[in-house]
Amino acid sequence: MTDNIIPFRRRGRTRQRPARRRPADRRVLRWFWTGTMDRLTDYLVELKAKETTMTDLEITAPPGEPVIYMTRTFNAPRALVWKALSEPEHVVRWWGPHGHKNRALEFDFRVGGKWRIESTLPDGLVITFFGEFLEIEKPVKVTQTFSFDGLPEGVHSIDTVTLEDHGDRTVYRAKSIAPDLAARDGMIASGMEVGVVQGFERLDAMLEEFKAGA
Repeated sequence: MTDNIIPFRRRGRTRQRPARRRPADRRVLRWFWTGTMDRLTDYLVELKAKETTMTDLEITAPPGEPVIYMTRTFNAPRALVWKALSEPEHVVRWWGPHGHKNRALEFDFRVGGKWRIESTLPDGLVITFFGEFLEIEKPVKVTQTFSFDGLPEGVHSIDTVTLEDHGDRTVYRAKSIAPDLAARDGMIASGMEVGVVQGFERLDAMLEEFKAGA
């Protein structure tokens, strides 16, 4: 790993709840990530305490850049990984940590098409995530915006996933560009690693079903 990359492996943190008031404009993104998402953060921190790990997952956050990179290898052909990422009936099965119940409210998988997924946490909290597909190169790459209810209108990250074909394995590479450093740091502080790890665990299980012809 190069010297200008910070390995993303959080072992714990001290979380301070922001005051429930409208923040100054400069702080609005951090407030939304670490304030309105407190319950989700609490849930992810609780899961983190169970030491969920995935040794073949690399998450990096370059210092001074509002970007997060993820790399992981799936033990499945690229066509099957693409199927899991591009078809709504499969996306809702692996989206988020274990225990999340999801449904696709909208999933128009084409350039300019919109997507919207409703996710219900075990404690009953409902969060709706949404965005727009900006670029699709089947079965290699997809770029989309990512946001959720509660963020100011127009605030989103831009996420690009590329799939590298290695025969019976697929290398997944993702780049997420946040609106600014405050938003990027808020995503990290929220415990996103746990959601990624457990979502990928659910995806692994589904890919095994695909390979078995289930």
